[in-house]
Amino acid sequence: MLFLINFSAPNVGVACEFLKEEIGTPILKIIEKYDYLDDPTYEGSDSFTLVKEYDSLSLCENSELENTLIKVFIKEGKIIATEIEGPYGEAKNGKILNFAKIYLGYSTEEDIDEKWTGGTTLSSFGENVVYGRVEFIDGNYETLTISKPEFKQFLFGPNVQEIMM
Repeated sequence: MLFLINFSAPNVGVACEFLKEEIGTPILKIIEKYDYLDDPTYEGSDSFTLVKEYDSLSLCENSELENTLIKVFIKEGKIIATEIEGPYGEAKNGKILNFAKIYLGYSTEEDIDEKWTGGTTLSSFGENVVYGRVEFIDGNYETLTISKPEFKQFLFGPNVQEIMM
């Protein structure tokens, strides 16, 4: 049975191991698995959600994510969300949506054509996954946010602090 599951979903295995890390995992538990991942926490940062941005290819070995960014959201030393952000002007290509469907196994019933903008929840396995296309003056771009419902409130607001290092 296990063989059939692995054989029937060959693309899921090469997706991006980092994006498969369980939301809620302490960052110190996985930091040694990824060369570029670091712990941005500092004394007194427990009341903040820290956001660190990485070039996607520094955490994932998947060429589908070329020219994209991964934002890692950390609260109290745990990863509470990851977000993939595509380049401006490339939303119509649907590269991140296709990646989410093919490599991560997420799906949607929403009819998304190249002009679509907005946000929609993708089906997932216990996570809160939101795909979005954002209108921007430099061109529309895509996002994919993976979190859990209990962390949603910590992803936006005045206590979210971007770490530049």
